[in-house]
Amino acid sequence: MTTTSHRIGIVGAGAIANSHVEGMRAAGCTVVAVADPSEAARKKMAEAQKLTAYASLAEMRAAEKLDAVSVCAPNSLHAPLAIEALKAGLSVLCEKPPSTSLGGAVDMRAAARASGKLLMMGFNQRFEPHAQQLSRMRERGLFGDIYHAKAAWIRRRGIPGMGGWFTTKALAGGGPVYDIGIHILDRTWFIMGRPKPVSVSAMAYAKFGDIEKYVCEGMWAGPRRKGGTCDTEDFAAAFIRFDNGASMQFEVSWAANRPDENGRTLVMGDKAGASWEGDTVQIYGEADNAITTSSMVYDKTIYDNRFQHFAKCLRGEATCWCTADDGVSVQAMLDAIYHSSEQRREVQVTIPA
Repeated sequence: MTTTSHRIGIVGAGAIANSHVEGMRAAGCTVVAVADPSEAARKKMAEAQKLTAYASLAEMRAAEKLDAVSVCAPNSLHAPLAIEALKAGLSVLCEKPPSTSLGGAVDMRAAARASGKLLMMGFNQRFEPHAQQLSRMRERGLFGDIYHAKAAWIRRRGIPGMGGWFTTKALAGGGPVYDIGIHILDRTWFIMGRPKPVSVSAMAYAKFGDIEKYVCEGMWAGPRRKGGTCDTEDFAAAFIRFDNGASMQFEVSWAANRPDENGRTLVMGDKAGASWEGDTVQIYGEADNAITTSSMVYDKTIYDNRFQHFAKCLRGEATCWCTADDGVSVQAMLDAIYHSSEQRREVQVTIPA
């Protein structure tokens, strides 16, 4: 019996695109082409990864027989590119965030429904073995009623490519909320069981955006672009309420005068709780009339990564669990964080059906 190798095109030739090429190939897919409007970027990636280069998704679609695409372009292009691909009959793996607006995420979902094709959101933190194990523990009832959680990703100094597209609101849609905040928010929400959000109270701040004066030890995603744009937030905090009575405290920063928190998830249940930061997970509970603290030890190799899962979904071997509906819910929370901050009050969250 032979396994079908689906033909994949990559849309966007930025740094993250290389991981998509390598991940898709490792998952058994055939990556054949890359599309990017930057001639230099697409040629560099095409040469490094042995791909055919195109200037646009439309050009790539016309020339190549594709089954699916990975959307790795700047955030503001996620929705239009995903919708174009879906309408052309292609399945899509879309990098986070789904869009830069709730309307964009809803339109993406509508295109997926109309086409009957797969739209998988790139919520990569769900595929971390710790996330999978903690989710299974919740499903088995080991935490009991999870009534509160904390999601935090704090960089003391870590603004990416300052002055480039990451810090340009028109392209990125937002700052750390859309960059690393979505990762920690989604992973914590996933472990909680994805309760329906109903309200958000939040504030976002921009305190370190002076490109000339910003002090850091290094700059990932390329050097600072002096004369560029930095008009996004660099810190945000939120309190999210859910329809089951649970709540989540959320904090994220690219720059703040406080210690780093390397992606921390804390969940509190009435039977047990868990704290996860980096590669360390502690479980807090009770046993034999005593308070207990333990570490998790398990086989981390049994879980698929996002590319393996996407390939299995294409082959009909798995049901996607980073769905377009999840994309809409997460986007609704992100939008509410910004809206609440702008209005300086708690806002209601509405999830379109």
